[in-house]
Amino acid sequence: QRLDDLRELVASVEPVVPAHERVLPVDPAFEQLLPAGGLRRGTVLWVGGASGATTLALGLVAGPTRHGSWVGALSVDSLGWPAAAELGGDRRRVAVGRAGGADWPVAAAARVDAFDVVLCGPDHRPARRDVLRLAARARERGAVVVAVGGARQERAWPGGHLRLHVESAHPARWYGTGRGWGHLTGRRLRVTVSGRHGVARPRSVDLWSPGPAGVVSVTDG
Repeated sequence: QRLDDLRELVASVEPVVPAHERVLPVDPAFEQLLPAGGLRRGTVLWVGGASGATTLALGLVAGPTRHGSWVGALSVDSLGWPAAAELGGDRRRVAVGRAGGADWPVAAAARVDAFDVVLCGPDHRPARRDVLRLAARARERGAVVVAVGGARQERAWPGGHLRLHVESAHPARWYGTGRGWGHLTGRRLRVTVSGRHGVARPRSVDLWSPGPAGVVSVTDG
C-alpha cells in the first residue's frame, strides 16, 4: 500500500512534459517572432544589433513576469528599468544583481538555478567558455537565458539557439513629432530572426518597439 501511495504521489508532481519542451508565455508580438510561440525552456537567446535592441529585450522578458515567472538580471546597470515597467513588466518579479570578472560565471549560474529567465545585460562581456557552460546549465535546469548587447556582445555569445537582430540597414524611426512640436508615439524597427530551433531560414519582422500603446507590437505594414 505504501508503494502504491508513493507511485501516486510521484505521478501527481511529475511534469506532463519535460522541462525543455515547455515554453514561457510572451506578448503577442513575440509569439510571431519565436518559433515555439514563447520562450522555450533550456535555450539561449541573443538580442542585439542596432538601436532598439534593449527595448526589444526588455519587452521580451516582460511577458513572463506577468504570468508568474521570475527574472534574474545580471550586468544590467545601463538598462532602463522604468522603461521596462512601461512595457508592461512586473518589476516585483525581477531580481537585479551585479557581478563582473571572475564573479560573473558563478553569479550567472546561480541565477540559472533559481529563476525561470536570466537576463544578461551588456555591462559585462563573458568569456566564450563561460557562455558555453551557462548554456549547458540552462539546458539542464530548464531556464531561459536572454543576452542583450551590441556587436561586441554578439561575438561573445556564440551558439545561441535563437538570435533577434535589430537591422542597422533599416534604421529605427520615431513617430509622433513634427517640426518642433508633438510627442513621440512609437518607434518602428526591423528584426531578423535566425537560429537552430524551428527557423529554417532567417526571416524579418517589422515591429513597433514601443508602439503607440506603449508595448512592443507588430506593425500593420
